[in-house]
Amino acid sequence: MRVLLLLCGCFFSGCLVLLPPDPVMTSVRDELKGGKAKCLVVFLPGVRDEAEDFDEKGFVAALREKNLSVDVISAQATMPYYTQGVLVERLGNDVIEPAQAKRYRQTWLIGVSMGGMGALLYSHAHPDEVTGVLALAPYLGKRPITKEIRAAGGLASWQAPAKPEKIDVMDDGVYQRELWRWLQALTAGKEKGPELYLGWGQEDPWLAEPCELLGEALPESRRYTVPGGHKWTSWKKVLDQFLNDSRFAKSCAR
Repeated sequence: MRVLLLLCGCFFSGCLVLLPPDPVMTSVRDELKGGKAKCLVVFLPGVRDEAEDFDEKGFVAALREKNLSVDVISAQATMPYYTQGVLVERLGNDVIEPAQAKRYRQTWLIGVSMGGMGALLYSHAHPDEVTGVLALAPYLGKRPITKEIRAAGGLASWQAPAKPEKIDVMDDGVYQRELWRWLQALTAGKEKGPELYLGWGQEDPWLAEPCELLGEALPESRRYTVPGGHKWTSWKKVLDQFLNDSRFAKSCAR
């Protein structure tokens, strides 16, 4: 997986300096005022983004404007956690598991770009812990695998590999195939996992194609396309739609 994520970082922003991750993943919290929240929302940033960006870009405010019963955590899940293969471990140990001690009814992950993939990776490893995911233009691996799935007639028709007994996090080819295998099983109702919602900008030059491929396997009510490219303004439009008509909006209402 380290190789896969390194390629992701180089693809989107030019090759990044590979720094070690901080020993503890930090986060920014915005807790519900005046009572105990029903739901936990965890935001995961993209390649060059920071935890604070979700507040600056209006994502946290959008949740508050809907008067939802949620505590919000924006995780500082930056690139080094991915390149070192410790994203899932540190996100769980440092952010999600301590927060879940408050015994929320539901836990939802919302990630942009690289963070969208991070939300899927965590849900893949912890299918019983995550209620739902909103993946905003998630990175889903290299193009050869998406071309292979498209050539097979789509995700439902693709001959997925067998589930590996053990995943080598250094082998990006095995890991991305396992992610797509799991997404196939998840969307077909054959394996446990979160309720998956997907959104992307129609003019996204990099990720519209793989998102369309995954979106075809989802119910229409769980996929959102908006005008725009691979940018925050597109993702905010998707978030606004998601907050209007998703199960999250209903089950996490005050």
